[in-house]
Amino acid sequence: MSKVIADIKKGFSKTFINAICNHNNELVLEYLKNGMSATKECMGEEPMFYAITHNNFGAILLLLKYGAILDKEYLEENNKDFSKEALKFLSSLLK
Repeated sequence: MSKVIADIKKGFSKTFINAICNHNNELVLEYLKNGMSATKECMGEEPMFYAITHNNFGAILLLLKYGAILDKEYLEENNKDFSKEALKFLSSLLK
């Protein structure tokens, strides 16, 4: 059994979040393809939060593809945590 599948079965999300934060989008995709939730809270936040705060635009797109939702209200509430570059990218997706 691969580490990815084992992590998902055990409910471990640290490696998934680390992949998002470190821009390892191939690993992010592997987790998502094997059933990791794009919306379920991991380590205190939704995966989208980590992707946005680390300016990982590839992960943002992957998370959206696998069911994450960009909510305008969420972005407004958390915008102090996000870079201007990330907010500009996200606003282009919402238009």
